[in-house]
Amino acid sequence: MYGSVEEVKIRVGIDVNDSSHDRMIASFIEEADALIDAILEANGFRTPLEEPPGRVRKLSSAIASLLFIAWRSPRREDAANYMRLVREELRAFSEELRNRGGVELTGETD
Repeated sequence: MYGSVEEVKIRVGIDVNDSSHDRMIASFIEEADALIDAILEANGFRTPLEEPPGRVRKLSSAIASLLFIAWRSPRREDAANYMRLVREELRAFSEELRNRGGVELTGETD
């Protein structure tokens, strides 16, 4: 997984010692990673990345966090707004890859 359960917990305000949502968070990280891999593959990268840079790890955690919040939201319009944010994050990442401006996929970039 590119993202981490602990990072998602911090982002969404869950105590890192609370393991009650770990499986669900891990599934959202896997979903985020699949979306990221699709964009990477469309831009000529082989996936999964063996050593994902900080930008990819953070993007995975950010998207998984948004998916988790959308899943927990009792209001459909809130969930739709969070899903819009997911699409915007992925679109921005795709544009960065196309432009190669500031996105390095080798080495550590935080």
